[in-house]
Amino acid sequence: MPPRHPFLLAPLCLALACCLPVGVACAQPQADSRQQTWTFDLPAASLATTLDQVARQSGRTIVYAPERVRGFFAPAIQGHMTAEQAIAGALSGTGLVLQVTPGGILTLDRQRTDQVNLGEVMIDATAAEQAWGPVSGYVATRSATGTKSDSALLEVPQTVNVVTRDQMQAQGAQNVTEAVRYTPGVVASFGDSDSRNDVLQSRGFFLRYNLNGSRLPYGAYSAAMMRIEPYGLERIEVLKGPASVLYGQNTPGGLANLVSKRPTFSPVHEIQLQAGSNDRTQGAFDFGDGLDDDGTLAYRLTGLLRDSQGEVDHGYDKREFIAPALTWQPSEDTRLTLLSHYQKDRSISDYVALPADASLHAGANGRLPRNRYLGEPGFDGYEREQFSLGYLLEHRLNDVWSLQQNLQVNRVQIDNSASPGYLLSADGRELSRVATRGEGQARSVTVDTFAQADFTTGRLGHRFLAGVDYLSLTDEYQFASGLYTTPLDIYAPRYGQAVPELIPRIDYHQQREQTGLYLQDQIRLDNWLLTLGARQDWVSTRTESGLAGENRSKQREDKPTGRIGLAYLFDNGLAPYLSYSTSFEPLDGTDFSGRPFTPMTGEQYEVGVKYQPPGSNAFVTLSAFELTQENITTPDPDPTHAGFNVQTGEARVRGLELDAKASLHERLDLLASYAYMDSRVTKANTAADGSSLKGNELVQVPAHQASLWLDHTLGDGLLQGAGIGFGARYMSKAYGDAANTLEMPGRTLFDASLHYDLGKADGRLDGADLRLSANNLFDKRYVAFCQNALQCYYGQRRTLLATLTYRW
Repeated sequence: MPPRHPFLLAPLCLALACCLPVGVACAQPQADSRQQTWTFDLPAASLATTLDQVARQSGRTIVYAPERVRGFFAPAIQGHMTAEQAIAGALSGTGLVLQVTPGGILTLDRQRTDQVNLGEVMIDATAAEQAWGPVSGYVATRSATGTKSDSALLEVPQTVNVVTRDQMQAQGAQNVTEAVRYTPGVVASFGDSDSRNDVLQSRGFFLRYNLNGSRLPYGAYSAAMMRIEPYGLERIEVLKGPASVLYGQNTPGGLANLVSKRPTFSPVHEIQLQAGSNDRTQGAFDFGDGLDDDGTLAYRLTGLLRDSQGEVDHGYDKREFIAPALTWQPSEDTRLTLLSHYQKDRSISDYVALPADASLHAGANGRLPRNRYLGEPGFDGYEREQFSLGYLLEHRLNDVWSLQQNLQVNRVQIDNSASPGYLLSADGRELSRVATRGEGQARSVTVDTFAQADFTTGRLGHRFLAGVDYLSLTDEYQFASGLYTTPLDIYAPRYGQAVPELIPRIDYHQQREQTGLYLQDQIRLDNWLLTLGARQDWVSTRTESGLAGENRSKQREDKPTGRIGLAYLFDNGLAPYLSYSTSFEPLDGTDFSGRPFTPMTGEQYEVGVKYQPPGSNAFVTLSAFELTQENITTPDPDPTHAGFNVQTGEARVRGLELDAKASLHERLDLLASYAYMDSRVTKANTAADGSSLKGNELVQVPAHQASLWLDHTLGDGLLQGAGIGFGARYMSKAYGDAANTLEMPGRTLFDASLHYDLGKADGRLDGADLRLSANNLFDKRYVAFCQNALQCYYGQRRTLLATLTYRW
């Protein structure tokens, strides 16, 4: 109902503004303006400015404490909507929510639960995107990966590509490698057929993985690695370029932050069944809800069970996954979230090494079929057991300061038995093999504690971050091997050979600790946004190697890193930016004289523009960059130092990336990307044999990469609720070895999906959805990676998957 005496509101506002410590955005109200819609075209500005403009245009009164909005900034608000909808958009990511008095006055409060009752208006907090939360569709506009705070992607002066849960599901992604295949500049480092690990590189360099902002284990041998089940993820965020200023030691390629599904106070009920190629069967569930009437406890429980054969003979892929999570929110200022998962994998991988002359090339005996297995099925196998446990603790001290601490423990154990080849006979048929077994264990403990302050100094708005983090990483690896007595005919294999005695070869233990102090300030002046970051790290490493632990070494390093970025947020949604950032990565080992290697360092210059068209659900990033890595080890040129390295290597990648995502309307989604990368080894010594890598391209870095995906759903007619998706992925030639002698030809692959909302056909099936997905639709044969003349790997074959999902 409209206020009984609307003419009294204007003097009331004036009295409140003069007598009370509150901010009041006032305008002469119009009768029943609560149901009226307006066309807003408001630029990004301080939250107070945006609230005042909404009040003036709509005639609504907004009352709030000035300190409550101090330091907050609102994105551009464009479109035809009610005042409540405009304010909800302005409050996105601030932790504030809108309330309405019985007289129609709008007030602000801190968020308590996922839903806030506004009398005649209901705003669902999950509908407003948060950096760690779900996204409706493909287009994410907020992230915390690039700043450690809930920030608009427009405001991050580096490229951040976000893959949402809806995109993963629409494209039938079954692992992280498949989930990011439409992301520009990201390539599967060792090909896309490995069913054991997700090893990716970005802009020519390896990506490290974070889980909810905390570092996952990695080691010198890259043996004990965790592989995160994508069904348990809400989003995957790839931060391009150096990220050491926020996360410490890292490669210059950047990092992929995997964001888990979190507890929700709104009901979530989902059951999913899958069947597909290679006798694949899979069941999964995802449940979440509040646990008490006071809105202080919520849970999430996600699980999955898979049993599948492999693409290769004798292959298989089995997984057990469970992820419980709990949130306790005793007050509006404090929230504690516990996250965990347990996963067990068993497989014989599709990742089978074949000679180049029997796969990449058609040698004298022709190419081998893609299902050929050259190992020993009775001996080979891969097993992994992993878990993580941690918490996210948030506490707001007042309207300026808040504290957060994230702690996570990760542990993984692997047991890998394999029978790779080491010598091919002159006639190209007989492969001599070696039986190998590697056992790895890794553990990481991360603690990240930081304070955030949102305040103003004069005309400058600040979002200031100060923190300290600690990483403890333990990595162990034991390896043994022995030679098979009889070669294998690769064109007519006969399995069942006796496994030879395995002789221990490697016994490796490493403990690495890192402590970092970091500062960051996002400074806003009108539409300008300056991001400054600085960090100091201290790293100590203890390594024991050799079968009796006879080789021991200790290394200590301290390294500063930084970032500076400048962006301008135009009112039309354009945000040009430029940035400079650095990284470091410790190296193990010494040179001939026994001097420890210093960390490899990376630096990136990036310039680009981001575009979020007003009034539409779309986001575009166009960026150009130059990325350099220094202190790379290269062979010692002194012939008397054979087998030793020196640190004089340097590699550089220059490139251009385009990433566009849009929901053109509620039934048409679009993804488009392109990447150009010019990679070069810019410094390298001449080896003892006279060869040098200088001038060569980097391994697995294509010059061109492009993709396009369209998904359309019918809104009416006999096929209402039915939809089709179609995509194409192109990658130009790349080299598999540093010497650039193994060239993998370019390829274009096609993907497709058919989906149908069964509830549109029969109301009794409301909530049920059926989806058919096809990857490499035309079953193109290609070699995805070659490591040397005896180790080439076919790419993923056509896979078909049927998914039935029911939500209620």
